Amino acid sequence: MRRRSLGGSTTGRPAARSVALTLAAALYAAPFASAAETYPWCMIYQDMTGATACYYTSYEQCRVSAAGGNGGICLQNPAYREPQRSAPGSAPKTRRAR
Repeated sequence: MRRRSLGGSTTGRPAARSVALTLAAALYAAPFASAAETYPWCMIYQDMTGATACYYTSYEQCRVSAAGGNGGICLQNPAYREPQRSAPGSAPKTRRAR
């Protein structure tokens, strides 16, 4: 009796493509479902679930976590937007109450 993979093939290549697509989709979907603050780095767990953890402030912090037994890869968070900073010397304008 031959077993078929979910991808419909017995070679495993379509299954690998579907895992890659699932990981990519998870990377893009996870930050939008998270809370208000987003972080610049995400780790995608390599446990075939496509779970992501997007709460790393630096690549080095992410890599330490991935190397610590979590077995993931670190990628930039596509939903992260760097905070806007005002130009040097320009103070925010305030209105005085009359």
